[in-house]
Amino acid sequence: MLKRIHLKLRSPDGQALGLLAIVGAFIMTFCSYTSPAFYFDTSPDNNAFFTVGKAMMHGIVPYKDIFEQKGPYVYFLHGLAYLVSSRSFLLIFLYEIATVTAAMFLVYKLAKLLWPAELPALLTALLSPLLFLYHPYYDYGDTVEFFTLPLLLSLIYLLVLLDRRHFNVSHWWYFAQGAIVGVVFLSKYTLLGAWIIFYLVIVGRLLVKRQWRELGRVVAWSAGGFLLTTLPWLIYFVATGALKAFINVYILFNTKVYLTSSVAAFANLVQSVTLVSQFYWDNVLFFALGIVGTLVILFRSEVFTTNFGRGLYLACALGCDLLALYGYQSGAVYQYYQLIYFGFFVLPFVYFCQLFFKHVSLPSTDAPFPILATLLFSLFLVLGVNNNVTDSKVFPNNNAITERQTTKPQQPAQVDFGRIMRRRTPAQTRLTLLNYGSIDMGFYTASGAVPNTYFFQNYNIPQSAAPQILQSQREVIRQHRVEWVVLNTPAGKTVKQWQGGSGRITSGNLNPGTAKLDKVLTRHYRCVAQHTQVFEGVNVTYWLYQRK
Repeated sequence: MLKRIHLKLRSPDGQALGLLAIVGAFIMTFCSYTSPAFYFDTSPDNNAFFTVGKAMMHGIVPYKDIFEQKGPYVYFLHGLAYLVSSRSFLLIFLYEIATVTAAMFLVYKLAKLLWPAELPALLTALLSPLLFLYHPYYDYGDTVEFFTLPLLLSLIYLLVLLDRRHFNVSHWWYFAQGAIVGVVFLSKYTLLGAWIIFYLVIVGRLLVKRQWRELGRVVAWSAGGFLLTTLPWLIYFVATGALKAFINVYILFNTKVYLTSSVAAFANLVQSVTLVSQFYWDNVLFFALGIVGTLVILFRSEVFTTNFGRGLYLACALGCDLLALYGYQSGAVYQYYQLIYFGFFVLPFVYFCQLFFKHVSLPSTDAPFPILATLLFSLFLVLGVNNNVTDSKVFPNNNAITERQTTKPQQPAQVDFGRIMRRRTPAQTRLTLLNYGSIDMGFYTASGAVPNTYFFQNYNIPQSAAPQILQSQREVIRQHRVEWVVLNTPAGKTVKQWQGGSGRITSGNLNPGTAKLDKVLTRHYRCVAQHTQVFEGVNVTYWLYQRK
């Protein structure tokens, strides 16, 4: 066994994987907010995932005891991250390195599938991170879309493999894809578009051809993989009495409240087509890879050899794109939702890179200079499409940390407030906190607090759609059930002055208003700290209140 592993590591694929892992670690250090090179991961989504994951590790059941809308795999991963490091995203950072490494390695394998030469495939893989880290679609990092990219690339690899092997592949491919479907379904089911189309077309083809034995094999092995990744969660929710809550929140609330559109199904489909079209027209690179590139590879025999293979690839691409934004309206789409589109940029990208390298005089074996030159060029491109590094420790006291003009090292509000809360809470007393009116801004993470309220944060939905969220939070303050309260206002506004905007969270995650809360808040709590910093282009003042 050890000998086989040693041989694998010494093989060209093993050496390529090792190099790509080193490159992935270096790139993610300066592109992901989960990296230790950043002061703190201020992403609302990342911190919400971490907070729910932490709650899970303390026996709190998602959907039943604490409210959040992503799938349980997301929280479980972040729960493991909490066990590794209780106030940082170290494990998530390592997982992001693994994700981008896996994505690059699948690019390498795809390139070798089209043309077997090792060096052009490796150079193509080294250039590919610009597709996975394109800002603002890759923003803070740690999104379900990003983690799904290598899973989607495995499906794209399978599509090419099926076409070349006349649909004769190992049953383990179907088992793996079934398991992946289960993971994605219980993470963010709107990302399942490509797999839904894949299985519909494959099963339909086998039914039409009456290939019953092959149909049984595909269904059985795929179902086995699916059950492997979903059945444990079914048992968990049944055992904890949370199955109804899971369905109500993850399925019904997401489709009836969180989505912004209320029009008919066909109108939603047309709306999704419009949003996808706008995405491709907004950027020359997207148009070149997503439209022109897709058309090119569909009509080149070097990629697909059969019309069925071409049609299946195109159908999967459209299914992925349309379902990802199904039910959303223009102006209500967060750009990181669209990162999943970049998975279908990869095959055109690989094809164009291989065409280029065929016209360049490259050594027949691995050579240090082409690899080093391509690596440096890749890093240059990544920094051109992702400027997250400007918020890192490389730039001390940047606007994301403080608005104060000082040479004295500063920390973001989350770290400052977390330190205050831990210092002033007795060692044997549970630290209780409410993040009022905005998405989780990381104060639970920085303080180590475990939520003791169902609605531990606010959400990006109109207040009228779910008035119980803020009503519940106000009741917690009115009954002073937590020791600490954190809220925010625009810089220059006090808690008493901030009337709010449209009734929903606005830019910078400013809450719908604090003025009406002021009397109740100051009756039971006193302000102990404030801190102003820039978040998503908005100067925000965070306020920390302690129970009197």
